[in-house]
Amino acid sequence: MVAVTRTFNFTGTLQQATIPPGTTSIDVHLWGGAGGGGGSDAGGPGGTGAAGHSVTSSTISISASQINTTIEVAVGGGGAGGGSGGGAPGGANGKSITGYSGGEGGNAGPRPYSGAGGGGGGATTVFINSVEIATAGGGGGGAGAGLGSNGTAGINTNTATSESPGTLGENGKDHSGDGGGGGAGGGRR
Repeated sequence: MVAVTRTFNFTGTLQQATIPPGTTSIDVHLWGGAGGGGGSDAGGPGGTGAAGHSVTSSTISISASQINTTIEVAVGGGGAGGGSGGGAPGGANGKSITGYSGGEGGNAGPRPYSGAGGGGGGATTVFINSVEIATAGGGGGGAGAGLGSNGTAGINTNTATSESPGTLGENGKDHSGDGGGGGAGGGRR
């Protein structure tokens, strides 16, 4: 059997392909979208966004009934960086399909020179006949810097969030003083 390779990149839309005759198994290699960096302030450049998860699922069996059916791929986008300045907006979330996007970055505090949190990266996920077969979570956004301190780096984790559904990234917290908003969590694995 000849190996067929198909690469999907972020487009902001659900991408589809047909499983060709003769297919007995597939291997998928997924990367979630990275989190955006936090906004800068006098305390530093803001925290860096975390890389998205990398997931490999090898030798996923394809049954005869799945031949000529649809494989759907949603590639998660990267989160945007947080802005700088009093009341600056948090970074936009990395988009994915409904329920798998990263969270929005928290807004900067109202005082001058606050950095906002970066947006969380979107999860990358693969479905066959609407059944999820593999997911790579997005990276968390970095926190914004404050007057006297830099924001912390984003993280990625394999645990569900408190959002509904649990695959949706949590929004970063807005800040009320002279400091940076918290970075947003990416869609989970």
